[in-house]
Amino acid sequence: MLIAAAGLALLATACSGSPTSATAAGATQTSSAVTYSHCMRSRGVPDFPDPASNGSLPKTSAQALGVSSSRFQAAQSACQQELPAAASSQQQARQCLQAGDCPQALVQQMLAADRRFAACMRSHGVPGWPDPTLDSEGRPVFNLVPAGISHSATHSPPISNKLAECGRLDPATVAMESS
Repeated sequence: MLIAAAGLALLATACSGSPTSATAAGATQTSSAVTYSHCMRSRGVPDFPDPASNGSLPKTSAQALGVSSSRFQAAQSACQQELPAAASSQQQARQCLQAGDCPQALVQQMLAADRRFAACMRSHGVPGWPDPTLDSEGRPVFNLVPAGISHSATHSPPISNKLAECGRLDPATVAMESS
């Protein structure tokens, strides 16, 4: 189960800007996401879903869509240019975590940011915080259970305060695997 550790930062990002610019950005995001979905279908992933009304692509995997991982990844690579060029690193990371759309360059950026985050957590009094690993779909995650950190512990004030503080390093890339 993936949990965004710095949701407040993402919420603040989503709520910033003027309503007009937010509407225009949302329309562009949706249009690009529709184009991306069409591209994925034309590249051998026939059941790839259309985006939600807000332009976000639903979380899915090669297995859920009935195609091989190699076909799914090849389609992602071929269609990458269809995603909004102006997408922020937070939007790209969110797309990776939610929809499994994780180009290798983005994964490497996220791993680097997550390593900085892990070092911050350890230096702020959570010595067992693990370095990030990749889940079965190639997404960066923190595997907390083997490190002895439960899901409920991440919501306790001592750790949640540290999560918020260290999440300022790169809040969109912070994700944890708690099971």
